[in-house]
Amino acid sequence: MNLKFACLSGLLVMSALGLASCSDDDKWPVADGAAPEFNIDSEHLMTVAGRSIKIAGTIKDADGISAINLTCPALQLNKTINIVEIYGEPLKEYELDYEYKIQENVEGESFTVKVEVTDVAGKTSSHDVLVTLDADFTAPVFTAAPDREVTVLIKANTVFNLKFTVEDNREIDYVTVNVDGVQGFPIRVEGEGKNKVEFAQALSLPGTPAEYKMTITAYDVPAQEDEVRSSKVESTLSVSELPDFSVLYLADVETAADLNSDLCGVPMAMDHVAPYKYRVRYYNAAAGTKICFLPQKTDFGPICFGPEADNAEVLGDDPDAVGRITLDKAGVYYLITVNTYDRTFTLEDYPVSEATNPVAGMHYGQNDLNTWNDWNVPDPWWQEWYFGPAKGPGEILSRMEQDKNNPNIFYIDNWKLEEGEQNFILHNWHSNGWWNFTTWRVDNSSDPSKCVYYGNAYPDNDHFTGTRGYFEYKYINVDPEEYKFMYPNAGPFDEGKWSDEGYRKNFIGDNWIKPTVTKAGNYRLVFDAHSEHIKILPM
Repeated sequence: MNLKFACLSGLLVMSALGLASCSDDDKWPVADGAAPEFNIDSEHLMTVAGRSIKIAGTIKDADGISAINLTCPALQLNKTINIVEIYGEPLKEYELDYEYKIQENVEGESFTVKVEVTDVAGKTSSHDVLVTLDADFTAPVFTAAPDREVTVLIKANTVFNLKFTVEDNREIDYVTVNVDGVQGFPIRVEGEGKNKVEFAQALSLPGTPAEYKMTITAYDVPAQEDEVRSSKVESTLSVSELPDFSVLYLADVETAADLNSDLCGVPMAMDHVAPYKYRVRYYNAAAGTKICFLPQKTDFGPICFGPEADNAEVLGDDPDAVGRITLDKAGVYYLITVNTYDRTFTLEDYPVSEATNPVAGMHYGQNDLNTWNDWNVPDPWWQEWYFGPAKGPGEILSRMEQDKNNPNIFYIDNWKLEEGEQNFILHNWHSNGWWNFTTWRVDNSSDPSKCVYYGNAYPDNDHFTGTRGYFEYKYINVDPEEYKFMYPNAGPFDEGKWSDEGYRKNFIGDNWIKPTVTKAGNYRLVFDAHSEHIKILPM
């Protein structure tokens, strides 16, 4: 061999070795020279723009992990995790847990994130992670479900006809139904890739008096493996003989969906006037309205009182067998009474002209409001009287319209409501922001059944329900010189009507109308000042 060439070759080898010894990776001995073992938790991550994804997995390598690279140009992701730099040495094992926020303005629906692991020997392993912007972070919603308290009547075959509907903005995974203490439960209903699950099944229950806790839970398809959303409804099933229900409802709709689509007022609550006896005043706008009576609000079962097939004068209770009562007269009020024990009902109709309300002396839309109540001055300040939903003193109201055929009925169409709890009363507008003239509040904010004048009613005659006891006053213009106060025994200038004692004695507390809107949109508000009934329906 040429001596010069041999010397040159030796120098090159020594130089290469010298350069290699300066590399950080070559400081660490090679154990097996195998590529890193990389197990990723999920190769498909679902999210939406503006939210974060989490790329996680376990990495093992006998030689030592040097670096991890995560790249996706479309998501502007280019991240290097330098293990040696962070820890001062390569690691034999590493738990990857990297979180990255997707930009709000990202374009596209599907992306691939490349995750590459390199060890000190230069060996690599990689995974492609699919990222799609189709996640569901909203829990399912029950649009129809049993009431919190459900009565199941004991019969030869005691059965509860369970019905519910649950919906989701994307997809429902499954629904479970459990009845504590009853064989055959829980049961599971698969979502089958749908965004709506409708369920109807007869559940057999023991025919002895007892109470059972029922829980229905709907599970969403998870956006990520550790994110499971669910919604549930709970009910108490009371198996018993016919009880004296605390409330009975009049239903004038045909489907369970109609029973559940309102914010309040449907079905219509009846007054419990005596044991097993109920009464309601109902305005029948059009002839042919069909009605029945329910002890539960959300469905026609398990109990529905309606005419029996072979005797229309007797009320049965089987929702699959009974008919409906038909109201034949249009444009009149019906006084309807029901006795669930005797299984009887009565209908008494009377004209709108005999139906009174607390503001019968006022003329809606006319100058009937004396601003300062200065009746003795030559020229008092009168202003237009009208009312509508109000959220605070002095607020400009959404003015209600008066029905052309029934002056006791007022309404608002296309009333825009946002999601969340509402909080309002029906109140008159006053230019000075007064809060003391006319106001209607509900008997129960969380579950309204009556919407009454100051939490009570003014009994002008037999065709008006309610009790006395007010802390404010109102005027009824019998003639221009006469008026009377609604506060008991109060005179025109009796300051006692404003006393704290009188206020606390007669005022009903927190009874504002507080329906919860689950879907923003336009609604129709209808108020009947005679029947003291309010309902809010989606349009």
